[in-house]
Amino acid sequence: MTMLMGEDGPRRLVRAFPLARGRRAGGGGAGAPDGPGGPRKVHRNDWVRSRPASAVRAGLQRVLLTPLMRAELRIDVRGVELLDGIGGPAVIVANHSSHLDTPVLLDALGPRRRRRVAVAAAADYFFDVWWRSAPSGLVIGTFPLERRGGRGANASSQLLADGWSLVIFPEGGRSYTGEVRPFKKGAAYLALEAGVPVVPVALRGTFEAMPPRQNWPSKGRPRISVTFGEPLHGRPGERAGDFTPRIEEAVAKLLANS
Repeated sequence: MTMLMGEDGPRRLVRAFPLARGRRAGGGGAGAPDGPGGPRKVHRNDWVRSRPASAVRAGLQRVLLTPLMRAELRIDVRGVELLDGIGGPAVIVANHSSHLDTPVLLDALGPRRRRRVAVAAAADYFFDVWWRSAPSGLVIGTFPLERRGGRGANASSQLLADGWSLVIFPEGGRSYTGEVRPFKKGAAYLALEAGVPVVPVALRGTFEAMPPRQNWPSKGRPRISVTFGEPLHGRPGERAGDFTPRIEEAVAKLLANS
C-alpha cells in the first residue's frame, strides 16, 4: 500500500486509500515480525471502529470512494445479495492483483453492507507509525494483520467475535502477473475458529485496469467485474488445510465464469 502524501493532483486521492500492498500483506495476527532490535511496535487503531469514527468513514466513502471509483471505472457487481442471508459476520476472500482491489470491493458491497467490514492490512507496514495506521483505518477500516500468521487471540478473531466481517486476500499479496497464486490458510483458520462462513469473491479486470507499478487506472473507464459466490461453511472436524483448497476452488470457478 502506498500513499501520496506529497503529490499534487487527483492521484493523491486514489493512492491515499490503503489497497493492501501485495508483497507486504499476509497471514493472521495483530503484531509485526521481529526486527534485529526486537519486536516492532504496532500502532493499533481500534478507535476507528467506534461509532463516531464509523460514521465519519461512511461519509468519506460516500463522498470520496464511490464517486472516484465510478468516475474512473465501470464496475459490474453480481451476487452481492448473497451476503444478506448470512445474518452475521463472515470472512470475505478475493483474488488480489491490483491496488484497486480493496476500493473496488468496498464499492461493490455498498454502504449498508460495508458498514461493519474491516480490511486486513500488513501490520509491519501500515501500523508501524501512527500517521499510516490512523488514516488507513479511518477511510478504509483497516486492521493489523501479521505476515507470519499465528493462532489464538488476535485482532482478526476479536473483530469476528465483535460482529465485524473481514476482507482478506489469502494469496498473501498481489499477483504481479495477474495469475492467482496459491491461497494461504489464515482466512480458513479464522473462519473455522470463529464458526463463520467464507464468502468467495472474484475480481476480474483490476489487473488490466491498474497493474502493479501503475498508480492510476488506465484511461477509458476500464470494465471490472465483482462476482460474489455462495457462502462456504466449514465441515465438522475440517482443518484449515482442507478448507483452504475448497475456498480457492470456489474463487477459481467464479473467475472462470465472470
